[in-house]
Amino acid sequence: MHYYRAEAFHKKGIFKYALKEFNLVRNSFEFYAMVRFNKGCIFLSQEKYNQALNLFKSIDTSNKQIIQTIRIDALFHNTGVCYFHLGNFTEAENYLIKAIQKIEKLKDYTSLINAYTDLGSVYYEQYQDEKAISYFEKAYLLSKKYGSKELKLSSANNMAVVEENRKRYDLALKYRKEYESWNDSLSDQNKIYEVAQIEKRLALAHKQRRVELLESENKLKQAELNTYLFAALLLMAIIVFGTYFYRQNVLRSRVILRQKQELDLLNATKDQLFSIVSHDLRSSVHALSVSNSKLKDKVQKQEYNSLENQLEENSVIATNTYNMLDNLLNWALLQTEGGYFRQEEHRLSMLIDQVAYNFKGVLNQKQITFENTIPKSIKVFADAESLKIVLRNFMDNSIKFSDPGSEITVNLLHENETEVCFEWKDTGKGMSEETRLKLLSDSPQLTKKDHEKTIGSGLGMNLCQAMLAKNDGKLDIWSRQNEGTKMIVTLKKSSDGKN
Repeated sequence: MHYYRAEAFHKKGIFKYALKEFNLVRNSFEFYAMVRFNKGCIFLSQEKYNQALNLFKSIDTSNKQIIQTIRIDALFHNTGVCYFHLGNFTEAENYLIKAIQKIEKLKDYTSLINAYTDLGSVYYEQYQDEKAISYFEKAYLLSKKYGSKELKLSSANNMAVVEENRKRYDLALKYRKEYESWNDSLSDQNKIYEVAQIEKRLALAHKQRRVELLESENKLKQAELNTYLFAALLLMAIIVFGTYFYRQNVLRSRVILRQKQELDLLNATKDQLFSIVSHDLRSSVHALSVSNSKLKDKVQKQEYNSLENQLEENSVIATNTYNMLDNLLNWALLQTEGGYFRQEEHRLSMLIDQVAYNFKGVLNQKQITFENTIPKSIKVFADAESLKIVLRNFMDNSIKFSDPGSEITVNLLHENETEVCFEWKDTGKGMSEETRLKLLSDSPQLTKKDHEKTIGSGLGMNLCQAMLAKNDGKLDIWSRQNEGTKMIVTLKKSSDGKN
């Protein structure tokens, strides 16, 4: 009886009373393995992974009589999930593979989709992207054929996130569209049910009003004030229709005004975009053209000793132009709200390492050391791609304005229950107070940097501020000439803080 009561509480999600009833079942109970398995499932749902793992591991899988009372594939699957959340990826992989082998024989496609997804997550956390993607794709293809709408949504979202991280945005967009299509389908079903319920209530209300109106008409036929009542009803109808048409007119006016404001904003953004393109890119392309002319002259004159410096200058100009164009496109997307944005929980140290990896060749070429001291346990709540744009701008500026042999370090300044504050520090050329204040202003300022041969717009820092503001973050800059620069960033902390 205790077991059946516990099962009832468990299915209804009342875990406190379910555990209480399971604890009252004696060890001599013939099916006590089922008690341990169900208690482990409850602890897994409550994210108490150590307690859940101890219960799952206590079940003797060599005893055929015990195993017949529970699903061995579910036991292996849950054990693998516990190891995954505890960071033991080797054991997690081992148990999930054994679970998949069992499930494939049973042809339980729902369980198989979940197992494929969890195994893909194990590989993804270890940066084994090719293995991870193969299992995410298996889950995705299986969910399209056999999965519920929730599983289809989850698998399509996983594929979209993976392809976005691999910079394969065309495939990511395909999966994102499929996700939205399935999500809309699910929402439409819910809406149809809600509309049906509303129509049912309206029909009942309409019938009730109809009965009341008939009773009222019968009474009014016997009264002497029919004429006055008719006049009153006519006047009420005029007022109602007049009010309705007036409100419709007001709503149309508001829509037109809002559309005009949006059009004005788009035109202003377009004008600002053309202004930056005509000034910045034109200057950089002109500088590259002049540098190429010098290179051509030196080749014709056979001045080969100075070719290396000229080629390096060409490379710097081309790199700066590319970064300026990248910032410009991201800024345009931000202004028109055309970019994909989703705030989630991320490990800050991992995002910094991903950005640093892309600059590894440039850092080695310029003999600049980079050190990331952010603890791996620190988590922030932000959109990963927009935060990477900020970090890439920091890295690009630090490398650009630092001499060979310099250092770049990222340190945690402080954290509390709601915020994480870190600094991006370099030992480069620094900047004047006037330049620092311009970079912190709200709009791009066309200025020529003291130690650069190209025109800069301050667009990169303006983009960083906009991206951080969108993530509910803040940016401050400390810098002195010839003493380096510190970019001080404050972000929202993840709800659980540390794992």
